[in-house]
This record gives sequence, C-alpha cells and structure tokens, in this order.
Amino acid sequence: MKAFFLAIVLGLSATFAWGEDWTTSDGVKYQEVRVIRVEDDAVTILHKDGGALIFLYKLPPALQQRFDYDPVKAKAAMDARAKADVENAKALQAEIEEANKLRLQRQIADANAKLHTNAAPQ
Repeated sequence: MKAFFLAIVLGLSATFAWGEDWTTSDGVKYQEVRVIRVEDDAVTILHKDGGALIFLYKLPPALQQRFDYDPVKAKAAMDARAKADVENAKALQAEIEEANKLRLQRQIADANAKLHTNAAPQ
C-alpha cells in the first residue's frame, strides 16, 4: 500500500516537472521546456519565462524528428494558419469599425439630447 502511494506521488510530480532546455536555429533559448501541444508546423510550450509557439523548422534536427516534422505537412499547416490569421484580422477590424460606429452614434445621440435639453424653454 505504501508503495502504491509512493508511485502516485512520483507520477504526479513527474506530471508537473519541467523539462529540458532548447535553443532554436535563430538562437532563442528556452529553459525548462514543457510541451503543451504539437501541431504539424509548430509546438506550443511552457518554459521558465512563460509560453511560446515555436515553428518546427526552427528546432534542431533531433527535436524535429521527435515531433515527426514533415516539411510538406508543415507548409500546408503554415498556409492554413496564415489564412486563418488573415480572416481573424479582418473579423477583428470589422468589430473595431462597428464599435467605433456605435460609439460615434452614441456621442451624436448624447450631444443631441444635451442640445434639446439646453434648448427647452424653462
């Protein structure tokens, strides 16, 4: 029974343990890396100083192999990511423009209400 609890404690501590240090091809260093998500073109990690999305082509060959890096799949995933980014940027811009339009309409309505309040006979 004692061994069972020890195994659970060790298993849980391993789950929360931090990993190795990485240096990308452009010289960026990440310490105590823990991989959160693997995609065809990138890995999402937590590290000592925060989090990051790292493209697989920037990783050393040993890490690329570990994550089954395939340049063809990565290119397709990067293209899809770029397309989604453009669509998201357009949607965000439309939301900003709508918010600005509503704010301007509210300002005009407030100004008209104030003008009518000040112009009313007393």
